[in-house]
Amino acid sequence: MEGCVLPENLIFDVLSRLPVKTIARCKCVCKKWRDLVSDTYFVHLHLSRSPPCLMFHLYLPIVNPILELVEVEHEADYHRLTLNHVKTLNLHLSAFNARYRIIQVGSVNGLICLCHTFDATYVINPVLEEYMILPQPPRFRNITLLGHGFGVSMAGEYKVIRILGRSISQLPIEVSVEIQVYTLGTDQWRSLGPTPFNIRHPGEVGGVFVNSHVYWVIYGQIFDFDLDSETFELIPSPLGEPGYDTESKQMLGVLKGSCLSLFSWTSLGFTVWVMKGESWYKAIAMNEENMDPVLKSLEWKPMYLIDGSDGTSILIFWPQGTESLEAYCLDTNKILDLNLPGNFWTVMHTYRPSFVKLQDFGSERVHSLYGNDTAFVKDRYKSSLMFERM
Repeated sequence: MEGCVLPENLIFDVLSRLPVKTIARCKCVCKKWRDLVSDTYFVHLHLSRSPPCLMFHLYLPIVNPILELVEVEHEADYHRLTLNHVKTLNLHLSAFNARYRIIQVGSVNGLICLCHTFDATYVINPVLEEYMILPQPPRFRNITLLGHGFGVSMAGEYKVIRILGRSISQLPIEVSVEIQVYTLGTDQWRSLGPTPFNIRHPGEVGGVFVNSHVYWVIYGQIFDFDLDSETFELIPSPLGEPGYDTESKQMLGVLKGSCLSLFSWTSLGFTVWVMKGESWYKAIAMNEENMDPVLKSLEWKPMYLIDGSDGTSILIFWPQGTESLEAYCLDTNKILDLNLPGNFWTVMHTYRPSFVKLQDFGSERVHSLYGNDTAFVKDRYKSSLMFERM
């Protein structure tokens, strides 16, 4: 009966609270529901409620590039992280046939930016299984790629950033920094020209997106690209941080919801700094004596920082010589159960599932991630993880 039809705003409210897999099935119910899920209001409402996920993969060329998207639940009382499978992307079976190294540039509002070894750059939405290829950036002699970034400005413009280095000395290898920017929907790369900074060549460095800024830490120095003003600046490090030397190392992350954080560690302990406004404060400090025995007895590599439950912070790390990742609650000083495969080559980012459509950007051609070949249907969703054990 017509009088029993639910109001559209109520349907939006209910659908936006469902898991992504369930919403995807709802799109298949009827044309009306498909249109509802594609509605701009629903896309924004769902994104505002979409839970953060963890995105990770191995980029060794000898391994099929499987990109895993999982929800992470911190069960503090049981000292464990529970992984709930959201999506698996087999990039080897995808339409762009990733046979070589794929680099995770970053993820914003459900869109993932990936870079191919040979400079092809892709933006994909794994929920909608669509992608677009960005134009090849200009090439210059004596220029090397130092890093990437991906983010969205306050004005809503999605941008891919390339940090380039022009060689100025060989020993040590020192480069002058230049910036290239691609704004989705413009179909062109723009060069912002040289910056006033000369740095030692760090190899490729991934950027961290926070509130319309992308940050990189390079040899102890923290650089900031403002996506609105398109300026590249060096920002002050936390007071008392030693900067880069052969002993201390740093890793950027996002904690406390949306705050830039700095994880600094040596063999003697570690410190977690969190930025509020333009100031750093020391959130956690742990010396070697008080660290969990597992961390004291192993050589380990920090992989990623995530928020846990009840305001806690969690470090995911790789114990060298193993084929699995571990988790450590920085606040409770407890090792957490985590059944997650990985090694030195594992790359991690946060990801928030969404129904943002690439067609909305206009100029770039959008492709189906897996094309129309039904032979890929079975294997393309096969996860590399054993979730039934969790």
